[in-house]
Amino acid sequence: MTSSTGSSPKVAIVGAGLTGLLAAHGLKKNGFDVVIFDGEAHIDARPRDWTIVLHWALPVMQALLPDDVAAKLPRSICNPDLEFDANAESFPVYNGITGDLMFASPMPGSRRISRQRLRAVLAEGIDIQWGKRVRGIAAHNAGSPSPALTLAFEDGSTIAADFVLGADGANSRVRGIVVDDVDKARSTPSGLLFATAIVNYGDPAKVKTVTDKHPVAAAAMGMSAVGGCGVLYVNDGSEGAKAREPADWTTFWVKIWKGQLDKTIQGQDAIEMLKNSDSSKQLAAPFNLQIEWTPEGSVCYIDEMKYWVPVPFGGLEATHDGRVTLAGDSAHPMLIYRGQGFQHAITDVDNYIKALVATRNANWDEAARRREFAAYDAEMIERGAKAVTQSVQEAALSFDVEKVSKMLMAKQGHGRSA
Repeated sequence: MTSSTGSSPKVAIVGAGLTGLLAAHGLKKNGFDVVIFDGEAHIDARPRDWTIVLHWALPVMQALLPDDVAAKLPRSICNPDLEFDANAESFPVYNGITGDLMFASPMPGSRRISRQRLRAVLAEGIDIQWGKRVRGIAAHNAGSPSPALTLAFEDGSTIAADFVLGADGANSRVRGIVVDDVDKARSTPSGLLFATAIVNYGDPAKVKTVTDKHPVAAAAMGMSAVGGCGVLYVNDGSEGAKAREPADWTTFWVKIWKGQLDKTIQGQDAIEMLKNSDSSKQLAAPFNLQIEWTPEGSVCYIDEMKYWVPVPFGGLEATHDGRVTLAGDSAHPMLIYRGQGFQHAITDVDNYIKALVATRNANWDEAARRREFAAYDAEMIERGAKAVTQSVQEAALSFDVEKVSKMLMAKQGHGRSA
């Protein structure tokens, strides 16, 4: 099989987030031509940053990357100078009322990373075309032995590709195409508000209240709000950089509570809302104090978390005969509990590449392609639906001190459960 034109990519990825970038490296490593299309103007168009924990799928991720890129992964670690022992590779949960430790969920081999830093590492060496927001996907040269696809973009341009991987996030446009029903593909509001703040206290004593709870990240649960805190940046990410003084460390805190918003609130408006909230003040120390101490002008966002439980796709016509599918948050956006989202995205990418390699090994046989990608979709949908459902269940338990012990993270740790 060849692309419809010699210069067109065989695999088009929609979305230059972590999932799309990881898929691009894995595809290139396996000899495929690949290009990413993203609707943003450039990689720094959305400066918002947050942390992601890499744990049970980290070895798979490392295997997907070429050696030179895998070697740069430490640049993305929030505190690469930390001594990673059993304590550092765990996630403690404190009683949000009393402040006492309830349990510490083991995460052996885990590393917490900055999304922005990891994205910068993964973007190196990848062909990304910015300002390309997908409008639709259509069959191209449908009468040929190897029909390809045409991606149409909102700027009026088009491009041909043989396969399309939708990695365009929780509000994925490609999802609506493969599900063939925009309403069924729409994310579900959780009824939970999620606040995140990036903080430079400039005070080693205040930073110490964060690291005393855990050198990486910790949470408080069991009351009307869930709190969390951790270290976001210790050094500048360059090779050989040494840890700065704690007063210069950048930390983060999060808060989750029940409520609804018409739109995202950010900046000083969000900070003032959170400082004046009764549920913020009632959180056990130091989680309440970290909110109270937030300096004016800090980066802060409040929005409602959403999720989508995957459903079977709309058949061969919607998936263009098995050529279009999803991965990551496009396929199964879930709540943040237990840090499972990116682990499943990595699993998706690994399985997608295996399906594509198997199809190539079958000389691009049509029946083989349909079989491989039907299997990919079915497994991803079943696994993703289970993981999303678990994340919603975990959230419901996290606000009741009598039920926290029933959470999967308390009973089974952070290991794979879907």
